[in-house]
Formats: sequence, structure tokens, C-alpha cells
Amino acid sequence: WLLTLLVLLMSYYLVRFLVRNYRNNCYRREALACLAAMARQPAESLTDQCHALLMLLRRTAKTAYPGFGLESERVPDMLDRMNHACRKPVFDESLQQTLGDQLYRADANLPPSCRVQLAEGTRRWIKQHRRGASC
Repeated sequence: WLLTLLVLLMSYYLVRFLVRNYRNNCYRREALACLAAMARQPAESLTDQCHALLMLLRRTAKTAYPGFGLESERVPDMLDRMNHACRKPVFDESLQQTLGDQLYRADANLPPSCRVQLAEGTRRWIKQHRRGASC
């Protein structure tokens, strides 16, 4: 009967852990669904697509890190701080520099690879960031 009690306790804590993990990662699933929906939408301008990806990234980071304060940060600084929340950086410096220089200009000249890099980096960041990591 002691073994049965031990198995029941272990089962209880395993189910509790799995449910908590599922709930804690709900925002990740929602963000990945939004990202997939963005990829299926008809093509807007390249600048609008990058703005939408950055908005999704800021919203997801605000959920994961309520005190992060990314609303007023410049794009390169924001992406650099987000890199610190992952074991390996997901946004390279050339992307950060290109977005910082071109994104908010009236005559923005973003290369098409920029959106692809940003979308892939966003997907990887959503999946890989460590929740609760101090930056």
C-alpha cells in the first residue's frame, strides 16, 4: 500500500506539473498562431509586415516579461535585449542595424530578406526564450 501511495503522489505531481506547464506556455501557442496567420495573409508592404512582426514580438515579450519595458525602446536595442532572453541570439546585428536605420523612414528601403529573417527570428524567439530570465 505504501508503493501505491507513492505512485499516486507521483502521478498527482506529474499531472500538476504538466497542467501548469501547459497553462504557462499558452501565450507562446497564441503568438505562434498569430505568426502563422500573418504568413497566410495577403502581402502588405514590406514595412507594414515588419511593423506587424515587431508588434507581435513586443506583445509576446510583454506577456513573458511584464517589467521588460520595451514600448519605447528603439528596435535594435529591443532586439538586443530579446537576444539575452535566449541561450543563443536569434536576431543578428545586421538585421538589428537594418531595421534601426530603415524601418521608420518615409522612404524605407528594406531588403526582402529582412522580413524573412525577422519572421524566422520571431518564431525562434517565441519558442526558445526563457520565461522569467533576467535581462
